[in-house]
Amino acid sequence: MTKRNPGRRELRAGYSLVEVTLALLVVAIGLTATFALFPEGLRAARAAVDDTEIGMFAEYVFTTMDLAAGKVGADWDVIDTDEFRSLMLSRHVSASNFELRDGGGVEVFYWYPDYYGLQTGDYAASGLQGFWTSAFTYTLDIRLSEWKNYGKGVTTYALLKVWPGKYEGTGTPKGDPRIFYREILPLR
Repeated sequence: MTKRNPGRRELRAGYSLVEVTLALLVVAIGLTATFALFPEGLRAARAAVDDTEIGMFAEYVFTTMDLAAGKVGADWDVIDTDEFRSLMLSRHVSASNFELRDGGGVEVFYWYPDYYGLQTGDYAASGLQGFWTSAFTYTLDIRLSEWKNYGKGVTTYALLKVWPGKYEGTGTPKGDPRIFYREILPLR
């Protein structure tokens, strides 16, 4: 038989209500901080995709200008780039959707992919003009210069400013553009 000491308290296993409350508070603060990171992560992912797509668009623009200058020569113009349409662009959409326009005005370029004809994502987009994969708002300023008395058109300076997405409005789009610069030397 066990004797009980009336002046002594028995020890019990477990946590007090205060300890449980403090533990829940620490967990709640940790979860709140973790959930606060998700929107910033999504913004960073979107910015990375935008930068990649804009870089691909700039490469497309400058490559078509290089090809036009190489084929036509010193008298090339941005209109000459129309015949160098990428195989990556859908063949089902009107070629006018892919025309580059210069002069420094704000233009929108819609990217309708073809996926190289692999039938994995190409669609008859003629009836679905609103379903583009990417849109870029851009200004393209092309300047011809004279160089060592060879005349105009020897060196062309192209300045491309690109904003992600479709911009509808007047004036320059808001936000900082991605700026690309290239010199194009036509073959003689």
